[in-house]
Amino acid sequence: MSYEPRMTDRQPPSYTPSESITGIPARPPVLATDHSAHTTRTDSTTAALSHAANNALDNAARARTVLHRRTLEYVARLIREALPDATTITADTEAGELHEVRDGNGKTLFHTDDRYLSTSPLTDSYADDIDHLLAEAFPFGGLLAAGWEVAAEGEPYRSVTLPTVDVTGRRTAATSFPTPRGMASIRAEYHRGATAAIQITDNPASPFVRETRDQARETRDRIRAAIVNSDLGWEPGAMDIAAEWPALRFGSASDLAFACTALAAAGAFDPAALNGVVLIGELGLDGRVRYVEDVTALIRTAQTAGYRKFIVAADDFDEASQNEDVTVVGANNLAAAVDFLEEMHADTTTPADEARPHGTPGEDAGPCAQCEKPLIWDGTGNRLHDEWGECICTGPKTASSNVHVLAK
Repeated sequence: MSYEPRMTDRQPPSYTPSESITGIPARPPVLATDHSAHTTRTDSTTAALSHAANNALDNAARARTVLHRRTLEYVARLIREALPDATTITADTEAGELHEVRDGNGKTLFHTDDRYLSTSPLTDSYADDIDHLLAEAFPFGGLLAAGWEVAAEGEPYRSVTLPTVDVTGRRTAATSFPTPRGMASIRAEYHRGATAAIQITDNPASPFVRETRDQARETRDRIRAAIVNSDLGWEPGAMDIAAEWPALRFGSASDLAFACTALAAAGAFDPAALNGVVLIGELGLDGRVRYVEDVTALIRTAQTAGYRKFIVAADDFDEASQNEDVTVVGANNLAAAVDFLEEMHADTTTPADEARPHGTPGEDAGPCAQCEKPLIWDGTGNRLHDEWGECICTGPKTASSNVHVLAK
């Protein structure tokens, strides 16, 4: 039996008349009726339409939020090109015009009365562009939620703090993953402030386009869940990951490499920490790093390409560590893998203290006291590395230091 909502089923929503920005009395916001509680009395078509309407309303609310954020970011960019110290702006929401610009101390940098003065740093052309942007965004409402508070002048004037970040910034990170076809590159590019999304693409010339696209979707879903469930992530923004097709085609062993590359691009840690390190492991939706088959063969491929440092699943550590010519650590979960990357990077970048020996850059320093490899003083004369240029020591496993050291 169909169900027709009655007026008594819900109370009229409350609203704030001051939210009107057009001079016309504000209308109550239209809220979609949720029929989910009446599904037993509603036919399937009505229920489907109700859910579709609710979803559309949610999408519209999100789109309005994005509109206000993008508009404010662009306005901030335009204003700061002329007024670098701009911190807060006030606008006439009824007229859709910029009213005033102030710095962090409350000093007025621009006022609407200055608009047509030749001495104004914010030229008439810039002011017109800003007015146009504001006039287009204001009628969609939602100003209070977007951070626009009633200004000291009262309605219809509203003030808002400008974004303090460079919204045009992009960050990248890259690594390589061993496959039966050799090392395959993985590169992530993060766009801060863009609409939140994560996508993985492969070479469009791949001979296995359909298969690798399916694999890309599955990899994306796994790493996204693992990142979220590990309490890791990034501020709102879009993540684009491009990979050579073998990294996707040959199974899920590259999950850990994909996730860490994405996190590095988003600023979770220094992308330089990925240099020279190979990450091997499948990710569970809960963030656990799972073992992969034949990790020895993957390590051998990377070793042939010159890699000496590896992070694998904890369950693969015993097998992987049998290779005494490489340094291997085992991670139980994604967060632990990130910690290991940061630790390895710190070992190669922390300045040597005064107690450490010093030598002439480029000269032989003798064998390592732990792995017995011949060592060379680096360009500063403060650090030691082996013939491969590595500062990380490969053994023994019980060594007191995980960097090369000389006998005292």
